[in-house]
Amino acid sequence: MKHDVGLCALIVNYNTGSYAVSCVESLQREWAREGRDPARLSIVCVDNASPTDQSEFLTRLEGLGVEVVRSEENLGYARGMNLAYERTDGAPGDAVAVLNPDLFFLPGAIGTMIDYLFDHPECGCVDPATCIDALGVFNLPRNLLPTPVEHWRVTLAQLTPAFARRYSRYRLRRALEWWGTDQPVASDMLSGCCLFLRRAVVERMGRVMDPRYPLYFEDTDLFRTLRGMGLTVVHHGGARILHHWSRSALVGGDFDHEPQRRHDISRDLYYAKFYGPLGRLAVAAANALHRRWPKDRLGRPMAELEHLGDFDGPLELTLPREARFLIEISVNPTFIICGGIFGEGASWVCPEEAWEWLFQLDYYVRAVDLDTLETLGTWSFRKTSAGRNHAMTSEEIEALEGRLLSAAVR
Repeated sequence: MKHDVGLCALIVNYNTGSYAVSCVESLQREWAREGRDPARLSIVCVDNASPTDQSEFLTRLEGLGVEVVRSEENLGYARGMNLAYERTDGAPGDAVAVLNPDLFFLPGAIGTMIDYLFDHPECGCVDPATCIDALGVFNLPRNLLPTPVEHWRVTLAQLTPAFARRYSRYRLRRALEWWGTDQPVASDMLSGCCLFLRRAVVERMGRVMDPRYPLYFEDTDLFRTLRGMGLTVVHHGGARILHHWSRSALVGGDFDHEPQRRHDISRDLYYAKFYGPLGRLAVAAANALHRRWPKDRLGRPMAELEHLGDFDGPLELTLPREARFLIEISVNPTFIICGGIFGEGASWVCPEEAWEWLFQLDYYVRAVDLDTLETLGTWSFRKTSAGRNHAMTSEEIEALEGRLLSAAVR
C-alpha cells in the first residue's frame, strides 16, 4: 500500500556539487511525480570542507530549498551524516534517506522503497538496484560483507589465477541473485550509496552512523548494527536508481594519501570492533602476504584474455554461439569486483547512453552463459574516449522518459 509519510534526505558533499544539485532535482521531481506533498520532503546537505570551490552549487541547492551546512573541516562521511540528521526535524513516523550526492532517482524508486519499509516493520533499511547509466544497462556490483574470511578470499584471488577463478564462481552466484530480480532480497550487506530507514529506527540507534569511521566501513557498521537490533536489511530490485559511480573517490584516479589513510583507519576499527584481536590479526596477515608477494605476480588475469585494443566508440562483442548471457566488466583482470549486463543472442553492443558513463580506463570483460555458467569469452580493451564528467540533467531524463518508465515497471 502507498504510505503517506514525510522524508528527510541527508547528503554529504565533497567536491561533487553539480551531482548534488542533480540528485536533489531528481528527488524532488520523483517526489512530485508520485503525488507526495512537497512540504513533507526536507533535504539537508553538509559540505565537508570541499577543497574546490562549491559555492555556485551550494547556492543552487539553497535555491531548491535545501538546508546547506558548510563545515569548516572534513568531518568524514559518518560525522557529516550525523550532522545533517541533527539539523532535521521530523515525526517518528517519517522516513530518512542516506544519500550519496552522485545519485539520480529513476521513476518509481522512492515509493517502492518507502512502501516496502513501512509495510515490513521488521526491516531496518532498504536500498535500490543501482546502475551507472539511465537505461539501467550496467548493474553495479553487489557488495559482500567484509569478514576476515572474505578478506582472505579477495587477497588470494589477487595472488593466483586459480584462486581468482574460484572466487569468481563464488561471487557470481551471489551477484546473479542480486542482478536478476525485481523483488526484495534480504541480505547482510547493501550498497551504502542510497539507504531508506524509518526515523524511529534512527532514533533508537541515537545516530545515523558510528562517527569514529573517518571514511569507508561506516555503512557496513550500520548494517551490522541494524541486524544486531533484530532488524533485516533488504535490497529491493524493483527500485532502480542511477549512481554516477565514484565521483568523490574517482575510480582510476588518485586513491593514495588521505583517502587511503582514512580507509585503513576505518578498516582496522571495523575488524577490531566486530572480530576482536584475532580477526584484526587475520586481516593483517593477509595484508602482509599481499605486500610480500612478487609485484609482477599480483593481479594476473584469471583467464587468457583476447585483447581487443582501443575503443573510442561503444564496445562490440561477438560470442561463440547464441545464448542467454551475462557480461561482466571490471577494471581488474582478476574480476574480484564486476558490473553486470544481461543480454541474449550471439553478440552484444554497448548502448551509447551507457558507454559514455565509463571512465577512460583499461577494462576486462567476460561473457557467461546463464544456463550453464560456462565462460563464453574473456577480453580486455581500453576506452580511449573521455568518460562523462557531468550529472544527468532533467532534460536528458525527459528525452529518455518513455524508455525509463518502461524500465521502471519491467
